[in-house]
Amino acid sequence: MCQFLIVALFSTLGISSAFAQASDPNSTCADYMKLLAQMGPQPKTGDAAADDMDKKINDYCKANPTAKLSDAMEKAMQ
Repeated sequence: MCQFLIVALFSTLGISSAFAQASDPNSTCADYMKLLAQMGPQPKTGDAAADDMDKKINDYCKANPTAKLSDAMEKAMQ
């Protein structure tokens, strides 16, 4: 279920294929933050809900770098 949510979230937000690595159910928040750093600054989507979701995921991952990325996404959707 979590892996489906991750794929659905990335598809919905229109995030690039580089994020396909982040759909790994074993990815951690540290992996995600490292990937974001490698990709450089990300433009706003223009969709307030998607931008808010990105912020929630980033905030959670910064506070919990060893947490699974799927947990961060679930928390952001609540």
